Amino acid sequence: MARTVDDAAHARRRQSFLEAAGRVIERKGYEQMTVQDVLDDVGQSKGAFYHYFDSKQALVKGLVGRLSEAIFTHLEQRVSAPDLSALDKLTCLFRESSQLKLERKGLWSALLPMWLSAGNAAVRERASSQVRERMTPVLGQIIAQGVTEGVFTTQHPHQVARMIFVIREDFGHVVMDLLTTPAPGHPDHAQVEQAVAAYNETLERVLGAPTGSLHPLDAADLMAWLDRSDTGAAAPAAHAETATVSGLAAQVRRTRGRDDQ
Repeated sequence: MARTVDDAAHARRRQSFLEAAGRVIERKGYEQMTVQDVLDDVGQSKGAFYHYFDSKQALVKGLVGRLSEAIFTHLEQRVSAPDLSALDKLTCLFRESSQLKLERKGLWSALLPMWLSAGNAAVRERASSQVRERMTPVLGQIIAQGVTEGVFTTQHPHQVARMIFVIREDFGHVVMDLLTTPAPGHPDHAQVEQAVAAYNETLERVLGAPTGSLHPLDAADLMAWLDRSDTGAAAPAAHAETATVSGLAAQVRRTRGRDDQ
């Protein structure tokens, strides 16, 4: 019993560091955050910090892992509801993922410069692989349900599920392109709507779904992500962050172009 209590206390203390990191990053940005900032926020010593994390990078990795796990758990619970149709589950899987991140937009946005940095390419690929491995079986079950319900047409639901995540990852590159518009932080609404319409139509074709039946991505949600303008006292920091993200996104796009040659 004592061991259980110790494990619970350990988890709570670790969680307190992660929550403090989230607050500091949202307030100052990843690059400006120091371990001391986190210690000041949570009221702990360096010794306590290094008992749980060996570096600032390890702390942020733990934070991203916690945020992602919360989203995965929520989505898995939502799409397991027996009263939801396959179309509803598919929409839920993708739309709610975006909406949950929008609820913490300030934090996710503050993490973007670190996420897009050249030195983080291997981490990005590993994270994408983890998402595929975690969510492909879930999506495969939804597609199989859709085949049974007569709304999807495929003999290979689990293989198609994996292909859809590849398409989704490529759409992420489209989003990066939109981030490098002539006016960063102020995306062209028509371009966003066209990109979303093409994405949704592609999924319909891959799944053999009726035209107009799928809306896994909403233009308004994407606009909310891409519109990185800000007002008030935080405006200068927000504009600086927008320029940084735009530059990094352009760098990732150039690297991708070289890899494709």
